[in-house]
Amino acid sequence: MVKGSIDYVGINQYTTYYIYNPHQRKAKVPGYQQDWNAGFAFEKHGVPVGPRAHSYWLYNVPWGMYKALMYVKKYYGNPTVILSENGMDDPGNVTLPKGLHDTTRINFYKGYLTQLKKAVDDGANIIGYFAWSLLDNFEWRLGYTSRFGIVYVDYSNLKRYPKMSAYWFKQLLERKKQ
Repeated sequence: MVKGSIDYVGINQYTTYYIYNPHQRKAKVPGYQQDWNAGFAFEKHGVPVGPRAHSYWLYNVPWGMYKALMYVKKYYGNPTVILSENGMDDPGNVTLPKGLHDTTRINFYKGYLTQLKKAVDDGANIIGYFAWSLLDNFEWRLGYTSRFGIVYVDYSNLKRYPKMSAYWFKQLLERKKQ
């Protein structure tokens, strides 16, 4: 990075992959992933990298956030970092009662925020964190087939219902420093 050319680095961190050499020939047509010349795997020796969320690509791997933040610290001069997106999804067709009882999401956030704090304690210059997302919404690639929000949205009437994770975040943010 050119010194002094940025105010902060924004990182969207959802999951972690194992990376491998795909031993592929050079692509005839350049493309985003072809240019990387890297393969992505969610399991090693048949063991998943972590528990899977609803999306095929999203696994709960909090240690991956810590490693990514420490990598940025070490190799990019410890820039100011904002975690601009971090979250997990449930199926889009989950019922209201089941959708409100989102303990898996709470555990996801507990794990990732624990690793975020560990990175801060280890010197990473992190100044902000945004959970994805406040509301269930239309996802670019998934439409309404996936729910990332801490607030359930009834798409038939747009009524909103805070999930357990919303109350968990409220309680977390109201805690006083001890």
